[in-house]
Amino acid sequence: MPSQVSDHQLGDALLQSAAHGAFPQDEHVASATVPSSALPKLLEVVAKAREDTKNEVRKLSTEAAPDVDGWIAQARKLQDDIKRSQETAKDIVKQAEAGKENTARVQDAASKVSLLHTEIAYNESLAQAVEQLRDISTLLDSAQNAAVHGHVIHAIQILEDADGAFQRLGPFTTTRVVGVLKNKEELLKKAIVETVTESWNGLISVDNTSHRIALHQSIEREAKVDINTTIEALTKLGLLDSFVTRLSRDLDRVIIFPRLAMGTDRVVSAFEIQEDVIQRAGPVNDGRIKATLEDIHLLVEFLSTRLPPSIAVPLSSKVIPIVASRLISNLLLPAVPLSTEGIPHFQESLSYVLGLVEYLDELGWSGQNRLAEWVDKSAEIWLAKQKEHAISRVQAMFPKTVREKKTVERVETQVISKGDALHAGDEQEDDWAADWDEEGEVTEEKKQTVEDEEEDMSAWGEDDDVVDDELKEQETKEKPADAEDADDWGADWDDETDTKPAASPKPARTIPEQPKTNGKPASQKQPANQEVTLRETYTVTAIPDAIMEIILQVIAEVDTLNSPELVKSAIAPASGGLYAIPSLLLAMYRATAVMHYSKDVASNMLIYNDCQRLSDRLRLFLQDQAEKDQTSALPQHLQPSKRLKPMLESDIKSVDGFGKRAYGREMESQRQIIRDHLEDAQGFQGCTNVPFATVCDDAIATTIDRIGDVKRQWQNVLSHSALLQSLGSLVSAALTKFVTDVEDMSDIAEDESRKLHGYCVSLATLSQHFQTEDGNGETRDMAGIYTPNWFKFQYLSEILDSSLADIKYFWTDGELKLEMEADEVVGLIEALFAPSDHRRRAIAEIRRTTLTRHKLSTLVNELLHRDDDSRIPFDILINGEFLRTTIDEFLTKNGINAESTLDVEYTRALVPPLNVTSFEHDDWVSAVDVLSGVQSGQERILSASYDGLVRVWNTSGDVLATSEAPNNGGRITSLKTAKWLSEKKMVAAGLDNTVRVYKYDDDARTITTALELFNHRWGVEDVAVHGPSSRILSASSDTTISLFSSNAKENPVAPPNFLPSSNAASNKRQKLSKPDRTVPARGALATFSGHNSPVSSVIFKPDDATVAYSASHDHTLKTWDLPTQSCVDTRTTGHSLLSLCAIPSRNLLATGTSARHITLIDPRASATQISVMTLRGHKNGVVSLDTDPSSEYNLASASHDGTVQIWDLRNVSTGGQVGEGMTGESVYTIYRQGRDAAKSHGEGAKVFSVRWDRAVGIVSGGEDKRVQINRALGS
Repeated sequence: MPSQVSDHQLGDALLQSAAHGAFPQDEHVASATVPSSALPKLLEVVAKAREDTKNEVRKLSTEAAPDVDGWIAQARKLQDDIKRSQETAKDIVKQAEAGKENTARVQDAASKVSLLHTEIAYNESLAQAVEQLRDISTLLDSAQNAAVHGHVIHAIQILEDADGAFQRLGPFTTTRVVGVLKNKEELLKKAIVETVTESWNGLISVDNTSHRIALHQSIEREAKVDINTTIEALTKLGLLDSFVTRLSRDLDRVIIFPRLAMGTDRVVSAFEIQEDVIQRAGPVNDGRIKATLEDIHLLVEFLSTRLPPSIAVPLSSKVIPIVASRLISNLLLPAVPLSTEGIPHFQESLSYVLGLVEYLDELGWSGQNRLAEWVDKSAEIWLAKQKEHAISRVQAMFPKTVREKKTVERVETQVISKGDALHAGDEQEDDWAADWDEEGEVTEEKKQTVEDEEEDMSAWGEDDDVVDDELKEQETKEKPADAEDADDWGADWDDETDTKPAASPKPARTIPEQPKTNGKPASQKQPANQEVTLRETYTVTAIPDAIMEIILQVIAEVDTLNSPELVKSAIAPASGGLYAIPSLLLAMYRATAVMHYSKDVASNMLIYNDCQRLSDRLRLFLQDQAEKDQTSALPQHLQPSKRLKPMLESDIKSVDGFGKRAYGREMESQRQIIRDHLEDAQGFQGCTNVPFATVCDDAIATTIDRIGDVKRQWQNVLSHSALLQSLGSLVSAALTKFVTDVEDMSDIAEDESRKLHGYCVSLATLSQHFQTEDGNGETRDMAGIYTPNWFKFQYLSEILDSSLADIKYFWTDGELKLEMEADEVVGLIEALFAPSDHRRRAIAEIRRTTLTRHKLSTLVNELLHRDDDSRIPFDILINGEFLRTTIDEFLTKNGINAESTLDVEYTRALVPPLNVTSFEHDDWVSAVDVLSGVQSGQERILSASYDGLVRVWNTSGDVLATSEAPNNGGRITSLKTAKWLSEKKMVAAGLDNTVRVYKYDDDARTITTALELFNHRWGVEDVAVHGPSSRILSASSDTTISLFSSNAKENPVAPPNFLPSSNAASNKRQKLSKPDRTVPARGALATFSGHNSPVSSVIFKPDDATVAYSASHDHTLKTWDLPTQSCVDTRTTGHSLLSLCAIPSRNLLATGTSARHITLIDPRASATQISVMTLRGHKNGVVSLDTDPSSEYNLASASHDGTVQIWDLRNVSTGGQVGEGMTGESVYTIYRQGRDAAKSHGEGAKVFSVRWDRAVGIVSGGEDKRVQINRALGS
């Protein structure tokens, strides 16, 4: 329970809380209970505290009383001051109110004065206006009086004065009286205009009824009216231009148009002049331009003599353009000659036109510029009309000539060697058509008479490999050659011998070329030569010859225009423009040919023949014209062979392409029809079941009939060989469809097999269309030659009617594997025969003999479930060795039993690096390096050149920065090596014995020398850099290696005897000014000696920067411990070492040698042999090496043989020379851009440096002054 607290303690707590807001600190007081008995005591304590406070206040008041009295006195004084200020303010307000009243009275008085002044001014101006109105009224009366008495000019002048007076009236112009006066003025002016118009009509009289115009100088009225006075009056009235315009229209309607144009009555009217009258006469008797221009001359003379210049000159600006327009459109343009025969007469007409222009110029008339310009452009106008006429000719000619057909024959003589394959056997009888482009051509045309003309080539089969693939050409875009090679690289790897059917039918195999002997006989006895004459006919329309006729006519016109008679004519400059007409004609032919040929059943084939004939004639024309131009008198720039050749060559390609597309469309259309017929059989499933058996029988029969119908349509159009090729393509399409349908059948019963075999027998009757007679009159079946899949079809027929043993025999001992893939044969076996051990063994035997790397790669992609778009090529390794043949051949070669278990490994194959771009230099490129990994798309390429400069490039081939030539006392500055040290630093060295550190600023695009390092007496061959430690190693021809730092402060002072300034000036090159020493010069941290021949290359150990390796011409590879500056290992080889790089994943060093191979050395002390592997393939010294950053197996090498070769360290074999270890061959060779790959020693194309970067690709530089970039497609 709460403890007892005294009343005194409670009272103190209460006072403390009331006075100070303090809470009791004593816990007992805070928790004590206040009884009612304590209240009197508490009240007493409070009362006492109140009294004490009052007493204290009184005491303080007594002490502060004097101060309070002073404050009260000051307050009263302040109150008095405020009252006085208020009274003063009231006085000021009273005075201000009194001033306002005075100001208002003054303003009122001023406004009254102003009003009086305004009234006075108005009265004065009113009086003045009244006087002006009186004067105006007087002027108008005077003007009226002058007009009445015939003084029109004087009246007009008075009216002008009245107008000026009206303008001076100012604000009174809107008054009623002014309006009355203005109305009077207008009426007076109207009367004057009527008078002047009447005078004009009297002076210039136009009679539309009698078609005459009279021009008088004066007429008699109340007073004599002069034309000059009338003109002056019209000028003052501002009406002269409208009257002149009306006169020009009247002249055109009455005189000019009837004379220069034919009216509705189809008559051109003449005119006659009698004194002051010009009048339309009867029809024109002489319609020549000369007579017309003479009449225009008379008209101009009439106007210029009858009219004053004040009218004649303005009238000319309106009449002469009308005359020029009608003269050009109605006479001059129709007079432009369509042939050169009319040019002299046309030139005479142009001279008459110029004569008229000169006459108009003498008169000072205007508007004749159009005639002068037309004469100046007469050559262009003539040329345009020639083009228009030529196009209109072919438009009218095509519908007629397309119906005229004729047979043409090609006769060609070739010199054939008796040892040629042409005479090797009957199978070569059609080879003669392979190389017709290289021989002269003689053709004979059979149409009533025999004419010597050239003959079509491509229709005989020369272009069939292209024509039969026309559909593919139309559906896909053309790819660059490199891209095509890259896309197809997986289909035919290395030396595989997969036999594929030809992409298009060819009539014969290619005749092998004679071996090139470089002036030496290729054999003991040169085969004898024999002439062979080849003939074949085909059908064309008359269109090609008609087009050629027009083209030849154009060439003749060029010659005529440049003859002495016409060379100075105005049309002669247009002669060169005639050469554009052939291209226009050929373009018109291509644009309209389909429409004109459409009525013929073999329209596309006729287009193909005509295009080939046309292109052949154009080629022959160019050849003949080139011979003629050798003796031509035409200037070089006008000779047809010079001007037409580029255009016609392009047109020939277009015409050939047009013809091939027409052929392709026709072939694809016929192939689709044949496929549709066979599609009715629906894959021949159930071909023995009624009624579907009848459908299959009909599909085969209609297909055979269709091919026969097509042959009848084409046999009178195409040449014999082209017909056979085309039919071969159609038959091939039919057989392909049939074979595919049969192969797609999963199960073929015995009766179905017999039925399908019967269909094969029926389709085999198509060979009747390929029966030809040889030179001995014997009939030969050429179906196998013209139908690519004929033998495959024959094998299918045999398989359908053979036993399993026979099929296996066809595959192993026959040529079935040349016609069918293993999967196809296996599928047929599985469909024809029930499962058994015999079937299983036969299938295994077939598959074992056909598994190649390509097929295994396809199998791996299928096992990895990759679709066609995402498939990648794989290399196959069996027991650690690359598979380059079939598995069967591999087992046989390596003596491995077919039942043995093989260790098979697959790895991604190397994609061939294609040439991406190249950068031109001014001198040999000695070294390249790549800075990448900083930012995507910001890769930088460093190049060093024999011109002594380093350059930085971007991947687009732009030079970002170039260093300045160093000032080195005149010594040779050619650079041999360069490396990136960091993003902003690079190191380069060369023949001036100096290692330089450059600073590169990518923003400012500058390269500046930051440090020069000296420690070598001879040139520096190579440098190695280690960015984290800023260390640089240099290898020199003085047999030493130096270690530097890229930080100047870490290097010692440069030895004075190595500085360029210390060398004696021993020749003119060294007698130049001393070098600028503003660039810091430092010496080496360490020097390594041990080689006794030039050191060719040096590198840091990849995983330990305290160890370095060096290669030398002394045949040794040395290992250096950098901290102790000692050589810890030496490996001696049999050849000079020219280059060096590390392969960290294999713990090997690759060294390029002067013996044209690459030696892989194990530098570890535990190694038991020096040469682990030898890579052979270069034909000259290997001077640079680098590894693939994305593969631990690939290596790139650059050689003086002009190539960069790619190596896969797994592509090796045993059997090398003793001590060389395993032997490897390159997997790809990169040649220099634009260089012949056949060069064997790199003359003019030596490669000095190569770098392999993940982002950029393979970068190389060399003697061809190029930095070349090669990169795998898609990487």
